[in-house]
Amino acid sequence: MGLRRALPLALLLRSRAMGLRQRARALAVRGGREAPSHTAHLNYQEPHPELATGRYIDREDQGDLVDTVEPRPVEMTDARQLDEPATLETMGFCLEKHPTECRDLRDDAAVGEIYYEEMRELVKKTSGASRVFVFDHTIRETGVKNLNAAAGGAAAPVPRVHCDYTHEGAPRRLRQLGERGIFSHLKKRDLTAAEVDALEAGRYAFINVWRSIDAKHAVARSPLAVCDEASVDPDEKFKYELRFPDRTGETYSLRHSEKHRWYWYPGMSHDECLVFKCFDKRKDSTRFTFHTAFDDPSTTEASPPRQSIEVRTIAFFDEG
Repeated sequence: MGLRRALPLALLLRSRAMGLRQRARALAVRGGREAPSHTAHLNYQEPHPELATGRYIDREDQGDLVDTVEPRPVEMTDARQLDEPATLETMGFCLEKHPTECRDLRDDAAVGEIYYEEMRELVKKTSGASRVFVFDHTIRETGVKNLNAAAGGAAAPVPRVHCDYTHEGAPRRLRQLGERGIFSHLKKRDLTAAEVDALEAGRYAFINVWRSIDAKHAVARSPLAVCDEASVDPDEKFKYELRFPDRTGETYSLRHSEKHRWYWYPGMSHDECLVFKCFDKRKDSTRFTFHTAFDDPSTTEASPPRQSIEVRTIAFFDEG
């Protein structure tokens, strides 16, 4: 009985210690001055007292979900100016220069053949994972209204603070993908149910990679912002439902707090990738990186439209 109680306490102490280290890094200064920042407005949500929060996708709205946002001012800090660059383990995200050989990131066949392999290697490098499964991608561009892309099309940037998975939703999504088929590049076949069960029993993480597909211009409209998880109280997260015709997905929305520390990488080029965690099974690591597209105050009418690709992966680790 004593051991059963001591384990959660040990995990809690490690988590708090890690949080203090993350806070120290987040407060890094350059030349005795805080990293450059400006005020931006991000769309937060509050849970409804009676209705679930979420939306219907590719099916008729039943009127039993609410999906309203409230713009709130936040300090947006230039992550390029941190003395110690952010990493997946310290803050839940990182920026990597990683040119692609894929000439057309709108070509699904080329993306699957060339780009997915590049992303597997990038996620291995940044996370330390031994295996990486890439399971889908989305093209997003300003001017599009639909948040979910039709086959072969693009979707709008998501202007709402969110994280793509929940504590319950991530394991469920892994099992769904396992039923659909997880291809092993080592075994040259889909993994068996027993092999997927073994992966689920170990450590795994859902990791996204975001890149501009505009090779001519730096990102100047609707850039992506990411939040240092050490500044988020677990009680501020709440469930957001995605009700598809055949399943219900779960993401997290977030209540606003003035303690949240937000970062962006201004002027991201086509050769740069923003890598961030959406779930990590290991409880003493960074786990849920909230993110959102936002209106950069420096954007002008002449700023080019945002065109981006986000790739979703599951990273598997040799550790338990």
